[in-house]
Amino acid sequence: MKKLRLAIIGLGNLGRKCAEAIIADPATVLAGIVRRSGSPASWLKVPAVTHISELKEVDAALICVPPDAVMGVAKDLLQRRIPVVECARLHGEAFLRHKSEIHRVAHLHRVPAIVGAGCDPGALSLFRSHFALLVPHGHTETSLHTGPSLHHTLAAEGFKGVRKALATELKSVEGTIQRYVYVELEPSADAAEVEYAIIHDPLFLDEQTLVFPVPSIAALEETNRGVLLERHAAPGEPGHFSFLLEARFDEVGLAARMMIAAARSLPSLQAGAYSLLDLPPGALWGEQRTATEKEWM
Repeated sequence: MKKLRLAIIGLGNLGRKCAEAIIADPATVLAGIVRRSGSPASWLKVPAVTHISELKEVDAALICVPPDAVMGVAKDLLQRRIPVVECARLHGEAFLRHKSEIHRVAHLHRVPAIVGAGCDPGALSLFRSHFALLVPHGHTETSLHTGPSLHHTLAAEGFKGVRKALATELKSVEGTIQRYVYVELEPSADAAEVEYAIIHDPLFLDEQTLVFPVPSIAALEETNRGVLLERHAAPGEPGHFSFLLEARFDEVGLAARMMIAAARSLPSLQAGAYSLLDLPPGALWGEQRTATEKEWM
């Protein structure tokens, strides 16, 4: 398998997370860093330069600069026929205008570019789109919240099999309050039994309670972003479909991983600009596509 050689433009929080993700990914190699100072990062054993022209053997570049600088950087790279991945936070008409201009330049210089490949737009866009495919007539609610809204709950920690627990309360689409309880279980605990015990305990009967087993409460506390994504079928729609995604994550880290996945698809693309919705899902796995299909289908 030929490894994809990726350069990172900018070494802020996103650039650092991209570097970590590239190093951890067996399908990619960090070709170098482009930063204003050009001084090397002590923890990275790769070239650090002030311009992409100083790097050799670059298959693609990940743009990790502030949103207002993305367009200029992207045009410079595309003019040098270097494929790009970027994750500028744009939505709706602003996103479409941005994509159209990137497409014009990418098509002119005969190279591919992927836009909006971060957290949101990006990973969350994929979930929203797939939920809408499954429930074509309905509405979607996206609620963002932060990790500190979680609090320790001694009530849940008192149940047999529960090592540690965190809880939070969120408002559903219907306006009712739901309690979310995250539990770290003892190795011998049965998750279904613990969930049943918590939900039916008098202390938790006052509100709808959802129980989520997690590998580590400590790791959950370190996350800095939470999202609740709900898709409900329209009234009268047969089947009464409803989908729920509840997640906590490092927003910058998730954006970095999405950018790496997008970069894997670049060798298979024709010239022009693409959003994640333009790409076949399997393309995001690159040369791992066959193994992934075998495992997940």
